[in-house]
Formats: sequence, C-alpha cells, structure tokens
Amino acid sequence: MSLKEIFLREFLGWKRSEVLYLLFSVSFILVLSLSRDSVFSIIAAVTGCFAAILTGQGKLGAFVFGIVNSVLYGYISYKYHYYGEVLLKFLVFIPLNFYGIYSWNKNFSKTTHEAIKRHLTVKKGFYLVLLIAIVSSMLGIFLKFINGNLPFVDAFSTVLAVFALILCIKRYCEHWLLWVVINCVNIYLWIVPFFDNGVQKPYAILLMWIFYLVNSIIMYYRWYSVEKIENKNGGWFL
Repeated sequence: MSLKEIFLREFLGWKRSEVLYLLFSVSFILVLSLSRDSVFSIIAAVTGCFAAILTGQGKLGAFVFGIVNSVLYGYISYKYHYYGEVLLKFLVFIPLNFYGIYSWNKNFSKTTHEAIKRHLTVKKGFYLVLLIAIVSSMLGIFLKFINGNLPFVDAFSTVLAVFALILCIKRYCEHWLLWVVINCVNIYLWIVPFFDNGVQKPYAILLMWIFYLVNSIIMYYRWYSVEKIENKNGGWFL
C-alpha cells in the first residue's frame, strides 16, 4: 500500500458525530487554556487530544500525533520534576509509537477501516497486574533515590502507561481500562502544582488528562463494539 493510500485511509469510516467530538474536544482545551498557559503546554494538550481520539478510531495518525505529544510532554514534565514521566516519553513512548505505526498498518480491517481489535484472556490479565505491581515498586524506589516529585505515584503512572501503550499497539481493548486508571493518577499529579505558588499552573496539561479520562471510557465501549463487528464479518480474534 502506498503512502497516499495509507493517508487517505485515515479519513475513512468516520461518523459525523465522531468528527464533531474531535473538533469540540480540541476547541474546549484551546478556549480554556489559550490565555493561561504556555505555547508548549497548549500544543502538547492539543496533539494529545488528537492522538487519543485517533487511537479510539483505530487510525495510524494516533502514533504520529503521539510522537509529537511525547516530545513536548516529556519536556514539560522535566520542568515539574516528574522524572518518571520524562523517562517514559523519551525512552519508551517515542520508540513504541514508531513501532505502533508499523504494527497497526499490518493489521487493518477492510470492513471498518481501523486497526483490528482483540481481548486479553483472564490468565494474561492476572500476570499483567502482577508484573505492573512489581515493576512500579522498583521504579518508585529509584525515583525516590534521585529525588523525584511524588516518586511512587509517578512510578505507578509511568509503568501503567508503558503496559497500556504496549496493549494498545497489540490492539487489545483492555488498554483503555488501564488508561482510565492512569488518567486518574495523572489528574492528581497535575493538580498538585496548583497548590505551589512557585510554579506556573499547567492548565492545558490538566485539561488534557481530564479529557483523556472521559475519552478512555468512551473509547473502551467503542472498541468493544467495533471488535464485535469485526468478528461478525470474519475479522481476527487472537
């Protein structure tokens, strides 16, 4: 498939309500943060918004916007001493987003014009939770050693996000459930600076995470519904 065909495929399968949802979400963040936050923060929030919705739509553009968002968000996190978030974006998210483009392009449904979706087994889910708990504890100890801000909360959010992105690339519907938890943790992380008079208030970033939370719930049900359509029409269920 040519680059032109891949690009045109990004516009297939959209409903009018989904386009309006994208426009409303971006406009909402812009209106509430334009006069209050830095250009970097606003662009990070907007690209994050595009990435989240395009992920929900099963489109490759999710990873393109995800790369831009990772660079900007990593820089902003460094300013607020959330070192776990910095490591996550630069060492994990950027490389995985490139791999995500490759992986999803190989697993597209001609019926829905989206990446083909699947589910985790109960056994895999149990091992996933156990692994997240172990790795989060180890990273929390390390972040505390280097004087990171809220080290164990930062670590838990970071590790959970790594596994959520991996599940997303592997097209498992359950990655949205992990993002629900991640978004709640990150809302807490970015509310904390509002109580510190010595730092700039991250309005756009906080709005981005609130949007992520709402979007994760909506998109989990969307992926679940689309996955049922794919199976009904002979799609993959691995």
